[in-house]
Amino acid sequence: MKRNHLSLLAGSCVVGILTASMSDIRAFQIVRIVLGLLIVFIVPGSALVSAVLDQRQFSLGEYLLASVGASLSMSTTLAVALAATPIGLSRLSFSVVLGSCTLILSIISALRARVHHDSRRKDEDLPKEVKS
Repeated sequence: MKRNHLSLLAGSCVVGILTASMSDIRAFQIVRIVLGLLIVFIVPGSALVSAVLDQRQFSLGEYLLASVGASLSMSTTLAVALAATPIGLSRLSFSVVLGSCTLILSIISALRARVHHDSRRKDEDLPKEVKS
């Protein structure tokens, strides 16, 4: 597993946890704005794209564009789903659900990358006549 990819997933876990935990706490406004922008526009989509697609097939620009698009669609879908439930759409419910989904997708992505990395290592260890 690439070190950059692992640090990106760890960062998305941290942002997801911070967003879910700081939604009902009085914090500095700038911290809440930064976390809100990250959790709505970038981080969930990055975790989703990493969990579903192979990262090597995209350039950096394509990966960022896919992340923004996936984040916006995920945020919109979760907001509509929350508004339709008895829980309702509030700052607390939205941040907890979006932060939790980001955390779960980051863990799935890390596990998927780990399994992919282990299977590639096993393939490299096989003799050439077995690979063919």
